Amino acid sequence: MTHVPLLNIELKKGDPDKLKGKLIAYANVENEGDSDSAGMGAMVKNGILAVQANYVDQRNIKDFFQVEFGVSLEKGIQEIIEQAKENGGLEGALDPNVVREKLESMRNMEFIPIPAKIAFFDSLEEMLQGDEDVYYLGKFKIISHAHLCVNSFPILYQAKFREQEHMQVIGEIEDMLKTLSPDEGERTQPKAPKGTIDTFKGNIKDLLFKDLIPQMLYNIDKQHEYKQAEHQFRDFMAEYSHPEDIEEIIALINSDLKDDQKKYSQLELMVDKIEALQNENYEQLELIKRKMKDLE
Repeated sequence: MTHVPLLNIELKKGDPDKLKGKLIAYANVENEGDSDSAGMGAMVKNGILAVQANYVDQRNIKDFFQVEFGVSLEKGIQEIIEQAKENGGLEGALDPNVVREKLESMRNMEFIPIPAKIAFFDSLEEMLQGDEDVYYLGKFKIISHAHLCVNSFPILYQAKFREQEHMQVIGEIEDMLKTLSPDEGERTQPKAPKGTIDTFKGNIKDLLFKDLIPQMLYNIDKQHEYKQAEHQFRDFMAEYSHPEDIEEIIALINSDLKDDQKKYSQLELMVDKIEALQNENYEQLELIKRKMKDLE
């Protein structure tokens, strides 16, 4: 099968099969002073119209408003409506109260694409210095056409990135379970960690997510082995400051995890939360809590 490049879009940096979730997309504009696109010329620098996005730390539209503008989604919507009213953008039949109600009534924010923000770069070399995937979207004579392109592409990018995230989580769980059962019917014994979570010197997340938790998952149908694995997990977590997290992890393990992406994600976030608390990384902890709330 022949692969045809999508609209001649070029990947300047990154791996399309392993997207980083951080994006720079840019286009070249030949005519920065296009009279039909008043105001857009200020978005172009050295003939480059670029946008930048971070879909790793910003999981939904609420995160975007909080990170980029420092306001809640509700306050952000109100400000947008007020600005539109001042500029005449909501005149006529479009009632701002109806707009606000519809936006605020959207319960599942993950279905709303996260916007990308305009960014300014002097050259491609500057864009390549960062940690983002860099895409070149082509050359345009009209600014408004370039603007449409750089605002549309991030929606496709984040869809592909989220799909890869989903498949990676499923794959990691399956790989862990496979490594725990090299031969059909062979019993695996949980490997005792040294000390408790407060005295453990290694990587807590690795120990939990690659040893203790998979031992419980694999032995879920073997009463004796499962009890041993759960006892090992509880012993290690005995000094953890939030015992309710321990019970939630055990409840998730004993629920039907098969092909349930939401439960897999909850389990992963619980482990991330434990790691952040133990490392006193409170900035990361707040991000994890927001992700957990979004899954509810």
